[in-house]
Amino acid sequence: MKQSPYRREKKALNAEMNVVPYIDVMLVLLVIFMVTAPMLITGVDVDLPKEQTNTMSQSQLPVIVSLTDTGEIFISYENNIDLPMSEPELINTLSNLQSQSNELGEQPVQVMINADQNNQYGVIMTLMATLQQAGIQKVGLLTGAPLPAPAVP
Repeated sequence: MKQSPYRREKKALNAEMNVVPYIDVMLVLLVIFMVTAPMLITGVDVDLPKEQTNTMSQSQLPVIVSLTDTGEIFISYENNIDLPMSEPELINTLSNLQSQSNELGEQPVQVMINADQNNQYGVIMTLMATLQQAGIQKVGLLTGAPLPAPAVP
């Protein structure tokens, strides 16, 4: 007997998982993260000098003092990020942090200076003298990654 041309053939069930919807969801999430990631970057925008340096050993997070090329001072410590400060406020804040560290028996407060490379040497030295007035003994200077050496032909 001849099969009818209108007869439907029964195919075996496809038991494989369809991953296309999951890929679509992942691509949407990727786009969302790519758009929002630049908005999450915080910090004072300074142009760091590029040099290879050794890192400071630390058991606690350092206090970061940022100095812009216009002379503005910002401080970041614990949960306080980029607080604008004057020199007297900076001395008071760092003195309080140093005394809290001494009371808890922790290591002395470490301060990292995040200064723009266009700052004058004297301005950075004044900031370091201010840190010394606050009783800070360990001070480091932040730098950016060094630029690659040009190829010699």
